[in-house]
Amino acid sequence: MAFAALLPSPARADRGVEITPFAGFRFGGGFEDNTTGATLDVSQGESYGLILGLRATDETRYELFYSFQRTELEEGGVFGGENLFDLDIHYLHIGGTYLFPGERVRPFIGGGLGLTFFAPDGPGLDAKTYFSLSLGGGAKIPITKKWGLRLEGRGFMTILPDQTDIFCVSAGGAVCNVRVQGDIFGQVELLVGLSFGL
Repeated sequence: MAFAALLPSPARADRGVEITPFAGFRFGGGFEDNTTGATLDVSQGESYGLILGLRATDETRYELFYSFQRTELEEGGVFGGENLFDLDIHYLHIGGTYLFPGERVRPFIGGGLGLTFFAPDGPGLDAKTYFSLSLGGGAKIPITKKWGLRLEGRGFMTILPDQTDIFCVSAGGAVCNVRVQGDIFGQVELLVGLSFGL
């Protein structure tokens, strides 16, 4: 309360908090097993998430970004392969955006650092969490004083450490560890969000 009293009245009246639920489409991503040489690809598909923003200046925002995709891991190939198991991929990043000047449409660039959480669905499959980063850009289009549209494309890079066992896949009665070495898992997401300012 004492801190709020020190702020100028316009800053107290407009807290600059923005909530943006979104829907998107995510594609890309795969693993190469260093032991067998097999390629495993993540199926493309819809994604959903939420962005919480806090105004720092007229041009900059702090943001907490969360995105979720329910997909499948499949054997690689020109025409695709057998689906091995269902896989949920979560991103949770802390970062921000920089907005460029604009009369109605305000282009922006943004990024974040955080975690990628892989949650496979199947017996004997363990969830894994790794460090990741993201970078993207798009545009914000105001609809009313409180509501706006957010269009964005964002790329994700997940750092996988050396000699990492990603998943254990039961196949033909044998257990096969999907093992990668110093690899990068990359995906791209295109999203549309409806923003509400507080």
